[in-house]
Amino acid sequence: MSIDGPAAGDALSWRALGPPDLDAVYALHRQAIGEAIRPEVVKPETRDFFAGILGGRGRMVGVFADGDGADRAGAEPELVAYGVLQRVLPAYDDPRPHIGAPADAPVAKLAGASVAPAHRGQKLQRALIAARVRLAQPGDILFATSAPGNPASWINLLSEGFAIRALVPYYGGHLRYLMVRDGTDITPRDTRLMSPADAEGQVALLKAGWRGVAARQGAEGAAIVYVSGG
Repeated sequence: MSIDGPAAGDALSWRALGPPDLDAVYALHRQAIGEAIRPEVVKPETRDFFAGILGGRGRMVGVFADGDGADRAGAEPELVAYGVLQRVLPAYDDPRPHIGAPADAPVAKLAGASVAPAHRGQKLQRALIAARVRLAQPGDILFATSAPGNPASWINLLSEGFAIRALVPYYGGHLRYLMVRDGTDITPRDTRLMSPADAEGQVALLKAGWRGVAARQGAEGAAIVYVSGG
């Protein structure tokens, strides 16, 4: 099954992943997070997690490099990026209590993506978000979690229509933005620029009904534009 992807490079191709891709997916995950990535920034996944997704608990999209040069002639395309859309979720991952959604509302999670170091800088992370949005079913509440200390992640999600709806401890107590793409629009009554390091201030705004909707570069790095609903 093919999957439409952006023209990110003449040597890249996109397709849905299945159980035979498990070894390549897990190897890329381990390569992408590296030894320096801390769990409070990126949640490491197990091989069993990916096996479950590929076995029917969700869907995965992969990006392959077809190679260039005679040394790659006849070689299998290399998996250089993937994105996870998870449909069967553990109870602790349920976003509905945090956003006031009905308990029976359909949800799906953008549950991680990785890009091989040699293929970064091609906007593949953002393209993988868009590809998984297209894979979702009509009516799904799409959500993702992102660490405040991982601006590349939440900037891409904000750019693809996700909004910050809560800041809550996940995955062993590490703070994560709960980011939701539910198709709703709000008319801002007020706006405020917040540092991602100001957890207390953001939690207060979010509990009062504000949402983080955009990123803005400032003298001290990336900040988040919060708006009050109306």
